[in-house]
Amino acid sequence: MDEIEPIKPKRRKPTLKYAMGAFYFLFIGFCAVGILLKWNELTRKEQYRYAYHEGTISTATLPYEGPSFLERLTNRYTRKAPPIKLPERNDRAGQRWQKFAAAPVPVPAGHDTVVIVIDDLGIVKDMTAEMIDMDVPMTLAFLPYASDVSPQANRAYNKGHDILVHIPMEPKSRLDPGPNALLSSTPVNVQMDSIHYNLSQFENYIGINNHMGSRFTEDSSAVNRLLGVVKDSELLVLDSKTTPNSVLESLADQNEIPVINRDVFLDNTEDEQYIMGQLARLERIAKQTGNGVAIGHPYPETVAALKKWLPTLADKGITVVPISQKVREKYAATLLAKNQ
Repeated sequence: MDEIEPIKPKRRKPTLKYAMGAFYFLFIGFCAVGILLKWNELTRKEQYRYAYHEGTISTATLPYEGPSFLERLTNRYTRKAPPIKLPERNDRAGQRWQKFAAAPVPVPAGHDTVVIVIDDLGIVKDMTAEMIDMDVPMTLAFLPYASDVSPQANRAYNKGHDILVHIPMEPKSRLDPGPNALLSSTPVNVQMDSIHYNLSQFENYIGINNHMGSRFTEDSSAVNRLLGVVKDSELLVLDSKTTPNSVLESLADQNEIPVINRDVFLDNTEDEQYIMGQLARLERIAKQTGNGVAIGHPYPETVAALKKWLPTLADKGITVVPISQKVREKYAATLLAKNQ
């Protein structure tokens, strides 16, 4: 019997072999990108934007739209703004709020001024960073219970902004003002513990304003208790006016504490066009009275509106100034007498 020669398998040509290998790795790469994109969408849905201003939104579960994976991958997303001049603060000033106050801003002749206060900072880190990186002197109010609040407040301070402690206070609604809130119904020692806790979470601040507080700021005894600590600490007060019956401003005046109040809430409706309308209202107040004070929140719509609005102010004869500058002007005569 003739010996049968075994059939040898055909060898693949090297070109085909390399092409199949390249296709294999390309397929794996596409799968990996698909998984990352899906993961990005899932995690984006799990991020939340806090909506804590009183009387407008009862929950804190609005989706926060951060940069997508592709935006980060292609480096099209950037949070950096042009750097602003570092503050020249007056370390030899008489009171604490003056020592940590932002450097005064030159106001051109004929210009009116506005103060932009942003509340609820520290919780949503990306939006907090957006506000810190604004290239005008903002007034930034940090929630004392936010995680890593101290380094965030320090970065804002080093950027040249005025810093406030946004103290959580009891509202009339069922909204939760947060941990260690000042509640008028609690014993005096509990209130005092909460006051001292809130003032100890970060440094370099010049004053306080109220987070919610429609019930607390109507209670004269409770407010006087808070103001006693504020005065001893040499701080100023911003009354956010979450209720028309707030006694925070009037009692601060009676206690000879520097105080100012809010004129406009920018973003009770979180819509960019609405916010632009509120900024126009702020302009009218500034033109009528010489200065306007607005309070906003770290929402994407607020950031977008401010970035459109701020470059238009020079032509309108309006300058953004830190809150300490307006307080200093308001109390110039009193401060001069005390420092002599």
